[in-house]
Amino acid sequence: MNKTFAFISSYLPLYILLMINNFNKDKNIAYWIAFGMLIILVMISVIVLFYYLRGKGKKILLASDEQIDKLKSDSMINYLMAYVVPLATISNDDFVGSAITNSILFILIGIIYVKMNLVYLNPVLVLFGYVPYTSTKTGNIYIVNFDIDKLIRKSREGSENQIPTINATIIGNSIMLIRKKDNDWITKKSA
Repeated sequence: MNKTFAFISSYLPLYILLMINNFNKDKNIAYWIAFGMLIILVMISVIVLFYYLRGKGKKILLASDEQIDKLKSDSMINYLMAYVVPLATISNDDFVGSAITNSILFILIGIIYVKMNLVYLNPVLVLFGYVPYTSTKTGNIYIVNFDIDKLIRKSREGSENQIPTINATIIGNSIMLIRKKDNDWITKKSA
């Protein structure tokens, strides 16, 4: 369920754009139901993002000697293309029909992204300064708002008897949001 909410929150700007582009107070009940659904999606997105950005992370073990790489930028570009389709196809003349068609497309994209564990592609988190990275060793995805080299150094602090820990919010299978504010080791100067 957490991954589904992460997917929904990633489209917050789209919901707002659709509301602005299609607002018309002289429409029928079906229009207002569709508009109400957009309002609900905006509210869910804001709550989820508030939880991600302001919540408290839980202690998790960090793999020793982590090897991390930046995710390919084409993934984010492909994800953003899903913004273009609804904006290009929504018609004020048939808002309800367009909304139904785009809702089906949105659900299909959502199922694919949740099943394929692609919910780390969240442009809203990028706007807040979070960047996704992938571990070439464990396959974990780390979404961080600090220099990733600090996480790599932290992973090298461990030994066989003591595995380093970090505070993170688990978004989905192997997807972790690591906030600077939850981990005091990030702001410490290295010797």
